[in-house]
Amino acid sequence: MRVRAAAPFAGAALLMIAMRLSLLWRFPPFLDESLYATWATRVHDSVNDRFVALAYGKLPLLSWLGAGLVFAGIHPLDSVRLVSFAAGLLSLGVVAALAARLGGRDAAIASAFVYALLPLALVHDVLGLMEPLVTALLALALYLQLRLAERASMAVALGLGLVLGAALLTKETGEIALVLFPASLIVFDWSGRQVVRRLVGWGAHALVALLLAGAAYLILTLSDYWDDYPQARRSLGTFRDLGDGLAHPLRWLQAEWRDYGTELLGFVTIPLLIACVIGIVVAFGIRRRLAVLYLLWLLVPLVVAILFLPNPFVRYLVPITPTLAVFAGLGIAASAAFVSGRVARPRRLGVLVVVVALAAAVVFDARVVADPATAPYPGLSRDEYASGWAAGTGWRELADVLQRRADAHEVVVASYAGLSDALLLSLGDDPRVQIVAGQPGNSGPEATSDYVVENGTPLPSDPGYGVLVRTWAYERPHHGTPLVLYRRGVQWQGQMYVTPDDLRAGLGLPDADFDRFIAAHPDIGAWYRATASR
Repeated sequence: MRVRAAAPFAGAALLMIAMRLSLLWRFPPFLDESLYATWATRVHDSVNDRFVALAYGKLPLLSWLGAGLVFAGIHPLDSVRLVSFAAGLLSLGVVAALAARLGGRDAAIASAFVYALLPLALVHDVLGLMEPLVTALLALALYLQLRLAERASMAVALGLGLVLGAALLTKETGEIALVLFPASLIVFDWSGRQVVRRLVGWGAHALVALLLAGAAYLILTLSDYWDDYPQARRSLGTFRDLGDGLAHPLRWLQAEWRDYGTELLGFVTIPLLIACVIGIVVAFGIRRRLAVLYLLWLLVPLVVAILFLPNPFVRYLVPITPTLAVFAGLGIAASAAFVSGRVARPRRLGVLVVVVALAAAVVFDARVVADPATAPYPGLSRDEYASGWAAGTGWRELADVLQRRADAHEVVVASYAGLSDALLLSLGDDPRVQIVAGQPGNSGPEATSDYVVENGTPLPSDPGYGVLVRTWAYERPHHGTPLVLYRRGVQWQGQMYVTPDDLRAGLGLPDADFDRFIAAHPDIGAWYRATASR
């Protein structure tokens, strides 16, 4: 009997695992996750770099967990992606538990399948970003806060403290769990003569959880980067301060909602948004206080994104996925039950309701699974994940090109702007390819590099010695930003020469005549001397 009862949830979990695993190693390595993977490597390689994320204005838990998997022999990019994959599985379990409390078993099953198929969750559960991890921790914090409000327990308080601490060490969005902690009292039992005693007990346990979370956060003060962290975070320009965000809410709503709305319609789909609205209405009819609590956890992350995050990237909306899945699942279950109770063949019509609600999400998922590099992501996400300079598309292909062209000698590749750590991760530890950061002018190894990479930002007017000739390009999908590789050398009479030996052999001049040629052509001579002495 228990096996039969658990079968639908196991089916949702297996569906989710299969879909995520089909993408885990195929999704192009996005800019941010490549950076986080590099941090995980640095944490693994040196204890002095365990807080490296703080130096860049970020929090370190993802890089710590990723470093643990790197230690196990897993590729750095796969490591941070596996953290997101595990976080997604945790979110699925919490979604089912939250939905069961609100609408019973049918709602829990429907919500689990909604989360498994929700495009917003699918795409981000396979990217090594901070959002899937903080989302799972926020969902778990909600569940534990709910449990603590219903019945105070030291075990729950300690677990909640650890979860809150982990959320605070993952991303600033984790602070939402602290802000909404008092809201859990909505479900507190305010009846009976022992209410004051129970409230004091809740307060004591809540204080334990907060102290434990604070102690976890204090770990950051052990870092030499701690004092620099606030300035590093401000320098990113990725958030508004509290006063600015609250002072002009309508302005920010007008500025950000078009992009956020487009991405919500695409990544959640209209049928599931309708199901979510139905679920909210049904929830208020059956368990009003619990519905209010869940609705706060749905709306607050959305409001935070609009007011305080000036770049409307869809990944900022990932924290709403658990409660959105709960309400949508309840809406689907309630709609199916309502329709089935009014027809002669209830089972078929109930199944039809489910199919209609999930069809658009399934179509979106199928296109992502078929080819994550060309899927029609909505809004800014198409630029982020497929066609823009920050997208992961093209870097693995470029790494293959460089490795094929490298011979026994080291190949130096320069980039003046737009380089992603995805290239370094794709090259692995290949000693034949050296990547250098370029500065305009004729100093440094970039001035004589064999190749130069261009990614969205035009090359400087003075990119070093010789001339640069386009030798390879990756045209990103949807007419996106091309990724271009240039070969450095010199040209004479329509012929391209890329090494000093090539030039000597190509001209076929005696030494004295060759020296006179070099003297008579200063640009070629400067390239020849600089490259020959490299």
